[in-house]
Amino acid sequence: MRRNLKASLKFTLAREGGYQCGRADRGNWTGGKLGVGQLSGTKYGISAMLLSEIRGEAVSAATMKALTPDVFFDVATSRFWNVLDCDALPDGVDLMLFDFGFNSGTERAVKQLQQLLGMSMAAQDGEMGPATLTALHEASTATIVSFLSKKYLEQFQSWLDLPSGQVSMTSLIDAVGEQSARDNLIIYALASQQEAAYRSFRTFRTFGQGWLTRLTERVAEAHRLAQAADGALA
Repeated sequence: MRRNLKASLKFTLAREGGYQCGRADRGNWTGGKLGVGQLSGTKYGISAMLLSEIRGEAVSAATMKALTPDVFFDVATSRFWNVLDCDALPDGVDLMLFDFGFNSGTERAVKQLQQLLGMSMAAQDGEMGPATLTALHEASTATIVSFLSKKYLEQFQSWLDLPSGQVSMTSLIDAVGEQSARDNLIIYALASQQEAAYRSFRTFRTFGQGWLTRLTERVAEAHRLAQAADGALA
């Protein structure tokens, strides 16, 4: 939701690093590939490749170093929040898509959502269009539940105040309906997929713990946004 844009931008900015310019990171090169273009670096998670694309010319290291938070806000809003149509997403789900999309790419973030909503392989195009938004409102609870990992299923059961251990699918679905917890279910299902994606990345051994910590914080903040919205509507 639009009301969560400011909080989401602050969340992501706080978890993106300052300026760095390692030669082995393709995002630090203006051409987007190792050794292609200028080695200009990354700041606030904005790569030299992305900023060069936005500005229509190769940016220098001095330009990257001089980036301000306001530039981050503009780029993150136009290239990630708007592309993911986060204004149209439920409270909390918006942050889950936005922060992961900023961290790992908007196409991957949307395809994960499309998958857990039960959209066909042909329809999983990585674009947040009308079909995806319709599926977001119409997908069955049973379909979404099937994408929960064991870890996040246990967390979700605890969040619902259900007994620990095995809970029947019927009891879980009933609890989701009784507690109006469908959006929270989507948050946990997205977390399940996002963790799996992180663990599949070839640099997980180097950066994995930081990614998982960020995911834990993302889930907590997503719940906070969802609960704040419920309080405002009460």
